[in-house]
Amino acid sequence: MSLAGEKKPLLTKAVVDSQDDTTVEHSQDVPSLKDEAWDILRLGVPIFIARLSWVGMKTTDTALLGHVSSKALSASALSDLWTMCTQVLLTGQVLGVFIGGAVGAGNPKLAGIYLQVSLVVLGSMSLIVFTAWNLTEQVWVAFGSDPEVAAMAGYYSRVLSFAIPGILVFGQVSQFFSAQRIMNPEVNSASFGLLMNLVLGLIFVLGWPITGFGGYGFEACPIVTATVTYLQLALIMIVYIKIQRLHETCWGGWNWAEITKVRIVAFCELYIPAALAYASDFWRTGVIGAVAAKLGEQEVAVFNTSYRIMWIALVLVGALSGASAINMSLRLGGMNPKGAKQAGYVGIVMATSMLLILSIAILFDSRLFGMIFTQDEEFLDMFEEARIPFTLTLFCMNLAVALERIPYSMGRTREVFAMGFVGSWVGQVPAVFLCTAYWRDDLVGLYTGMAIGYFLLVVLYGVIVYRSDWAKYAELAQQRSESSSSTTKKPVLVV
Repeated sequence: MSLAGEKKPLLTKAVVDSQDDTTVEHSQDVPSLKDEAWDILRLGVPIFIARLSWVGMKTTDTALLGHVSSKALSASALSDLWTMCTQVLLTGQVLGVFIGGAVGAGNPKLAGIYLQVSLVVLGSMSLIVFTAWNLTEQVWVAFGSDPEVAAMAGYYSRVLSFAIPGILVFGQVSQFFSAQRIMNPEVNSASFGLLMNLVLGLIFVLGWPITGFGGYGFEACPIVTATVTYLQLALIMIVYIKIQRLHETCWGGWNWAEITKVRIVAFCELYIPAALAYASDFWRTGVIGAVAAKLGEQEVAVFNTSYRIMWIALVLVGALSGASAINMSLRLGGMNPKGAKQAGYVGIVMATSMLLILSIAILFDSRLFGMIFTQDEEFLDMFEEARIPFTLTLFCMNLAVALERIPYSMGRTREVFAMGFVGSWVGQVPAVFLCTAYWRDDLVGLYTGMAIGYFLLVVLYGVIVYRSDWAKYAELAQQRSESSSSTTKKPVLVV
């Protein structure tokens, strides 16, 4: 896959050695639909591998601790729940919008500048996250959890808190490269991290395969995870920056003078709504999980397991929509709204086609999908009974994610947050409560309420996409990229 292995950033309109006195000739060339789909697929494969590797690391930790003790597993679950509730503040992922626009506009050095801006802004926010992670024990004790398990969860989170700088830098540098269609750094480092997490976990947590050594158990698991985070980062910094120097076209090195107040504000204008949107989604899921827990032990087990199926689909859809978003950002920055629109629409068609195939398969043989995780007949019966609302939930949830990438790539994160908030807290959460309280107090009622909320979100995002003025947002991307061909050299603060 040549695109996934490119060694230089893709400069859509011109190869530029500096951002000064640059004249960019913007082309309106648009690839054929076939070439567009193939390009999205080739970009999507490495994105899928990288995301699957991250899921694999979380699964590996769970599997390792499952062989230690039930308390170890419970403690890690409490730790994960609290750390993920606060880590969403660092997952806005808008850097690609700035980098894609800057590179597409022929102003690649601005991409490196915004990498620096993102590190400064998120570095400041990470202090809040670091503090929150170190309060894990106190939080769960206050919620009435077992003191011993809460203490174990506190230890787990404290150790992981020292990995926050590595998590932050790795995430931003990965976005820096992938937004330029340089996929090797992220996919190779993520795959390396998955392998090292498994190997080091087996050795230091379980003691395998060393004869006479039983491992260090629970205490070693977060240390292994934190260590692997920095090993991943080291791979990118040494191989792709120090040796291959893939950063040089867009970033010549750290320069504090380029981190201006105007650029920080421009970044925050997009980042804060995006981070709040992710936080709202996660907290909404927590509320619905609490409703599922009240239905019964078997019901919550089915709910948690079926959510894994939705997440597998989400990884697939996220890879396709992520690839489409890369092309949209580059073309919007290059004043090619027609090409950006085609990339967005082709990505939606590909994601929808995949979801239709998966949904039909689940409807016709839901038990087969359930048997991936368990052979329990009661479990499979409950899953099969709820297959119709579950499938509708899966379809609408993932379609909403795919649609979301279009306004997101335009920099319309305020609208994404607003529509997501309405879909979650005006639509889905009330629908779940009403369906389970006044219709069916089971998984059918739960998933029906979820499907209603996600359908509302699909409609809201669909209206945004349909009514989008692509030429307008291409011009805004130009302004945000401080391009010499735009009407202003200042970043756009409100989009």
